Amino acid sequence: MSKQRNVAEAILEQLSAWGVKYIYGLVGDDIFYLMDALARRNTIKFYQVKHEESAAIMASAQAKLTGETGVCLADGGPGTAHLINGLADAFMDNVPVLAITGQVARKDIGTNKKQYVDQQSLLRPLVSYTGLLCDPAATPQVLENAWRPAVAGRSVSHVSVPMDVLPMPCEAAIIPPAPYLGSHPRSSAEVVQGALELMRKSHRPVILSGAGGRKAGRFLSELSLRWGAAIINTLAGTGVVDRYHPYYVGGLGHAGSPASARLLSQADLCLVVGANWWPQNYVPKDIPVIQIDLNPGHIGSTIPVAYGLVGDAGSLVEQLSSAITPDSNREWTGLIRKEINSWLNQLEQETSVQSSPVHPAALIRAIQQVAQDDAVICLDTGDHTVWFGRVFRPVRQQVLLSGKWRTMGFGLPAALAAKINRPAQKVLALVGDGGYAMTMADFLTAVKYNLDVKIVIMNNSCLAMEKNKMAAGGLLPEGTSLQNPDFAGYANNCGGLGLRVEHSMDLESTLRDALNSEGPSLVDVKTSALAVPGTTMPV
Repeated sequence: MSKQRNVAEAILEQLSAWGVKYIYGLVGDDIFYLMDALARRNTIKFYQVKHEESAAIMASAQAKLTGETGVCLADGGPGTAHLINGLADAFMDNVPVLAITGQVARKDIGTNKKQYVDQQSLLRPLVSYTGLLCDPAATPQVLENAWRPAVAGRSVSHVSVPMDVLPMPCEAAIIPPAPYLGSHPRSSAEVVQGALELMRKSHRPVILSGAGGRKAGRFLSELSLRWGAAIINTLAGTGVVDRYHPYYVGGLGHAGSPASARLLSQADLCLVVGANWWPQNYVPKDIPVIQIDLNPGHIGSTIPVAYGLVGDAGSLVEQLSSAITPDSNREWTGLIRKEINSWLNQLEQETSVQSSPVHPAALIRAIQQVAQDDAVICLDTGDHTVWFGRVFRPVRQQVLLSGKWRTMGFGLPAALAAKINRPAQKVLALVGDGGYAMTMADFLTAVKYNLDVKIVIMNNSCLAMEKNKMAAGGLLPEGTSLQNPDFAGYANNCGGLGLRVEHSMDLESTLRDALNSEGPSLVDVKTSALAVPGTTMPV
């Protein structure tokens, strides 16, 4: 007689039917049966991390990179609580993640049992759905209730399962995939025509692209040339248009090009594609905005819009580009080229400084020189993020970062997820010494699974962003100095490759050594704690 399927096995069978290939997490008492089921199933690979926070960040990073739903798994109590930071990152950046957590036995729910917490109340502010699976017959339905808002709403869902439910027999049928969940509304031809009428009246246009414009990159390039529009990007939109485009200016905001803000201040229309970020201090207050987004709920949610278009960015931008008459406004395009050239000359001066410790701009330029054209670059949160946005000029690289949540510790786990999901591409993480120290235990995860990730640390022995902002505000920078270990030695002790750079003359050769090595490697770069130009106290 064959063994009857239990709830744990049914959960994995259901997830596998929906295309889940990877689960990130850490074992605990409440999920023993799920771990046993994972060990017996070869369609889903489990990646064990050192801390549940990394598992949730990995799920978020997978969703940002691939658009697919990332899945993380944790024990109840502390394990569930450790997921919160990564789930918040996914929730704030509108990417699909499903978290599954164990729970105490049903008879202990609502009691003073050790490690019991009302998980639904704990996670409700950071998820679109949270449910408790308390009967085997409800297994597929509860999972589908969670799956739908994650996929269709690009959000975070959560299911908790009491430990005594997991081994129970489950005869419930698996729910097949629902391709329509990926369907999205699209603006009609008449609505598109309204946007074109506004665009044709513009004489000084600018295009701002975010991560949502990535699939529209070729058409954005064409539209920019036909319309005579400067093209700038958010940090997450890095690589949507490459640095060789004649009207590509750079990033926007503090982590961006001053030329972008200057051009926007003179523009008479901004077309925003796949971005919902609008830095108030760097954009004119009265500029008309046309926003394109896949989600109608995002139109005007953070940007004051004059007009909105809903749908796939690629097809909409292609439609706009083919209908725009080629531009002959040489005065505006000449100004765009003048601003770009002026900015490139300034960048050349900033990045050419030869020094020890290394100038942050010189490090970013070296990364630009050695990074493969299609590399995935994972940014942690800190001063290095702003330097990267200011200096790095992309080809086709894709950047992953903690956008609105801006958590430190994001870079390393994101790189692990990127390599798992894009094994043929080079994956590099640029991290600060403060952020890296938060999740550095998971360098061991890279070694355990032989994930060929490259970590570059901007090591200035302080929390430079906080230090410089406090100093700019006339405050004493208490709590910003860091006591760091030997990061390179740590990487070597973990079984990876650790290298150190103390002078900018050694940057490119050492970075190439790391990139050309097999397996996980780390380059510890001693950098100065120079303030990014324009650093001020936060508002």
